[in-house]
Amino acid sequence: MMMRVVRLAFALIFTVTSVIFGVVYIKEKRSKDYTIPEIKISEEVLEVDLKSTYQDYLKGVTAYDAKDGDLTDRVVVESVSKFITKGVCKVTYAVCDKDNNVANATRKIKFKNYTSPQFRLSGSLCYSIYETINLFEYISAVDCIDGLITKNIIITSEDFAGSSTGVFTIDATVTNSKGDTSKISLPLIVEDRSVSAPKIELSEYLIYADLNEQKDFRSYLVSAKDSKDTDLTKSVRIETNIDMTKEGLYSVHYYVTDSFGSQGHSVLMVYVG
Repeated sequence: MMMRVVRLAFALIFTVTSVIFGVVYIKEKRSKDYTIPEIKISEEVLEVDLKSTYQDYLKGVTAYDAKDGDLTDRVVVESVSKFITKGVCKVTYAVCDKDNNVANATRKIKFKNYTSPQFRLSGSLCYSIYETINLFEYISAVDCIDGLITKNIIITSEDFAGSSTGVFTIDATVTNSKGDTSKISLPLIVEDRSVSAPKIELSEYLIYADLNEQKDFRSYLVSAKDSKDTDLTKSVRIETNIDMTKEGLYSVHYYVTDSFGSQGHSVLMVYVG
């Protein structure tokens, strides 16, 4: 008799628990929000400045949810891709409603006035055979998005031979954080001249010029001095084969000779176009 009462009690408790659980479950299911928020974008391609922030990327982006209403202030930039074409990235947006339903949307952003990374030279790539040649000594690179990216430069040469005179080719490659790569091939000149030969200093050693742009190459000459610090600047002569009507990399050569017949030599590289 006692066992029967216990069984009935357990059955009653189980039934009541099941009913309560079912009621709670149904109520929760009915109150649960299964609607997905919607992100709307007013412009398919957004133009931004080079120094724009993620907040700027949200321009023209709104979000709405059927239950929660306006969710625009909850939209975030989930990711920004590398360039899909030069100067253009894909931005992915995300928004989450109060029930953790997530929506995504994408669009392109285009960087206004974007230019590929550019190389810089802080010295002439014209050496005496008696000098130590360090290919990383003067070469640097700057990017309009990342700034200084010299650490990303890779330099190679297929024909350079140490302790030899001649004109060799060095190839420099650099890539910015968006995956845009610039390359340049520069002449490395090694001459059999004394380390005491006159020194010619220029204000620039690599410049970029537009097609048909007029350049006064003497304006880049800072000074020329012999080993005794005698000023030879006015005696410097300039030679070049540059053609400002054709795109390409050209050399402008600066020469000066001291009273002992030793010749100094420096080079300005000009990238036209």
